[in-house]
Amino acid sequence: MSLFLKKKLEDAALGVWEISETVEQLWKSVNLSEQELKYYSYLRSDTRRQHWLSYRLILPHLIRPGELTGIEYDQDGKPHLNNGVRHISVTHSGKFSALIASTRKNVGIDIEQMSPKIFKVAHKFLNDCELRIVFSSHAMEGLFTIWAAKEALFKLHGRRDLQFREHIRILPFEFQGQGCIQGEIIVKDEPRVYEVCYQTLEDYILVYAVDR
Repeated sequence: MSLFLKKKLEDAALGVWEISETVEQLWKSVNLSEQELKYYSYLRSDTRRQHWLSYRLILPHLIRPGELTGIEYDQDGKPHLNNGVRHISVTHSGKFSALIASTRKNVGIDIEQMSPKIFKVAHKFLNDCELRIVFSSHAMEGLFTIWAAKEALFKLHGRRDLQFREHIRILPFEFQGQGCIQGEIIVKDEPRVYEVCYQTLEDYILVYAVDR
């Protein structure tokens, strides 16, 4: 049972959980609301249950006790705390789950385990501008950063009307292992620029954004 990373940001905080527990161990460690119990009943695989329960173990590290309530989902599938105190976003991949929370700002987070498979599917999420980005090194990591950045911005936006290639654009950058890049959400032909930060965790890439 381990909080792998905790990070305080301006207007937000995030945590990453390294999952080593069984579903039964995680279940005994959380106290779920009635709504959460209903949501949990729909999860069919042990892996999905592990990921979902581990989000709840991150929350006490980021939220004051009086604010700690259950997670609910809106009509677009965006999670939030059911007392409305905080904006949250969640993600999982492999042995990690992660959660970012903010009192006042929309947030988005994504974590991905990196592998060369990205080269086979890059054309599905890169637009024409992104296809012209040339990485002098670490091309795989760079592509995963773009993918995860788009996921984080999609979650921050919170509605399902965005298409990765058409409405989310990541501006050119050089992969440095960690840092911040710029991304745009384009709605009604009007781009809005966001700062998106990333860092590597072993063979994973963690990306997050706060709407400032």
